[in-house]
Amino acid sequence: MPDRRHLLLGLSALPFALKADPAPLQVVTGDLPPFAIEGQGDRPGFLVELTETLMAQAGWPVKVQFFPWARAMQMALAQPRTLILPLTRTPEREPQYQWLVKLHVQHFAFITRAGEPRVDTVEQARSRKLVVLRGSPNLAQLRRHGFADERVAQAASVDDMLRMLEHGMADAIYGGDLVNLYNARLSGRDPAGLQVGLTLESGEVWLAASGGVSEDERQRLLQAHAALQRNGAQERIWARYGVR
Repeated sequence: MPDRRHLLLGLSALPFALKADPAPLQVVTGDLPPFAIEGQGDRPGFLVELTETLMAQAGWPVKVQFFPWARAMQMALAQPRTLILPLTRTPEREPQYQWLVKLHVQHFAFITRAGEPRVDTVEQARSRKLVVLRGSPNLAQLRRHGFADERVAQAASVDDMLRMLEHGMADAIYGGDLVNLYNARLSGRDPAGLQVGLTLESGEVWLAASGGVSEDERQRLLQAHAALQRNGAQERIWARYGVR
């Protein structure tokens, strides 16, 4: 009889031998209305709905899991085959991720209370106390435009940014216009109490992963996304949230 070493050598020559199936894909996000809305049942956010629909279309029906945003980003960076949304594509993040599907484009603007002077120029913004969302690309954007760190506070949530603006702890929010106005309405505030000023930058919002997703899998996701655009499913999801 052949010894164990020869059996193992024979098995290793087989094309299927000792090859484990890849780990299943998982998708994580944070509470970032209207992109992702935690605890809202059948209204989990328009990009969460889109992602779950395109994942099912590609043959991987999964539920998007909610975590604090900073933790979701750590999970995606540390765990291969962990997809994350909605991740803004920036020069700093470019080499860290596989950029799988572009989902949306958001606009980053200076937002102040209605009735107060609007921020319409970079020079005006530099004289204000600003607040940004921690873990967002907004602080790096401000730094690229020459803003001093000591003029910029970081908040743990969009609701905290709105609260700081209300109580005079910040003169202006710098962040996504859609995100901040939607959150104001969601929290019972009147969006008419806010005014949007200068848009400093715009950013593509992606479904991304730090690694482990094959090119074949990426192509399946892209094909699924294209199919949802063709059959109108994406527009129907957008309409449910009043998003164009």
